[in-house]
Amino acid sequence: MSKAEKPVAAEAPRKSKKIPIIVAAVILLIAGGVAAFLLLKPAHAPATEASAEEAHPEAPPKYVELGTFTANLIHEEGDRYLQVAISLKLTKPELEEKIKASSPEILHRVNMLLQSKSPSELATLEGKENLASDIKAQVEYVIGIRKIPPPYGTAHTAVQNAGSPAFHSAEPPPVQGSGIAAVQSVGVTAIQDEGERVAAAEKAGVENKMIARSGIAEVLFTSFIIQ
Repeated sequence: MSKAEKPVAAEAPRKSKKIPIIVAAVILLIAGGVAAFLLLKPAHAPATEASAEEAHPEAPPKYVELGTFTANLIHEEGDRYLQVAISLKLTKPELEEKIKASSPEILHRVNMLLQSKSPSELATLEGKENLASDIKAQVEYVIGIRKIPPPYGTAHTAVQNAGSPAFHSAEPPPVQGSGIAAVQSVGVTAIQDEGERVAAAEKAGVENKMIARSGIAEVLFTSFIIQ
């Protein structure tokens, strides 16, 4: 072999020694990064939603008495009247002042509501639950949670299901003309009705979300007597 080839053979061991040095340097860099991360990490991790709720529990419900009501019911087979004691369960205690400040109007609307009922309507559990729902709607309207005044009587179902065909029960106007013009008129009317139903349903959905967070959890009947 020539003398020019000897330096190449001598450099080979030097290159092989550089590889472990580079690997060791990379390991040191990684270890340094991990150490820096641990040093900079906050001592206490942020609280989760569950721990936050435990740290700030919800306020206990507040109970407000509306009073005892005596109302003549709709005549069916004879004169009947209802005597009922009503309380409200509030998840937002601050509503108590609003309810007390609006007490005359609330009592008026509840009295009007009770006198719109019939004995057979209130005889079942479902009827009593519907009455509780109606009272809740009236109170929510008086204190400003609902924007549309709920009707009295059995129409509460229509309010709870705004956007349903019940809101569009009127017969469509008579179609003028015949043939293609008549078909087009019917089609336009159907599209308009459908658009109104969709708009009403969307509006009701937004209002229902607000009502769900109204703060009035339940209407409670502490006494319920029909005589």
